[in-house]
Amino acid sequence: MPMNFPDMNSLKSTAEVHRFREPKDNETEANFRRALAKHVLSIDRVEAFEILFGTGWDLWSFDQQMISLKGII
Repeated sequence: MPMNFPDMNSLKSTAEVHRFREPKDNETEANFRRALAKHVLSIDRVEAFEILFGTGWDLWSFDQQMISLKGII
């Protein structure tokens, strides 16, 4: 089931589920998103890229699909 991660609150909730840290002081959403995605990558590759892109796999663009296939965050 595709999941969207549109904002910092959704990222914080997901971080808690995955036992990841809280955002650091003054950490941007983009930086926290990337760090969380890296953490989740070894657990669930698709979810990691959903976190990185902010949208479920069913809404990814062609470029996002290609990035996810490369597996590099």
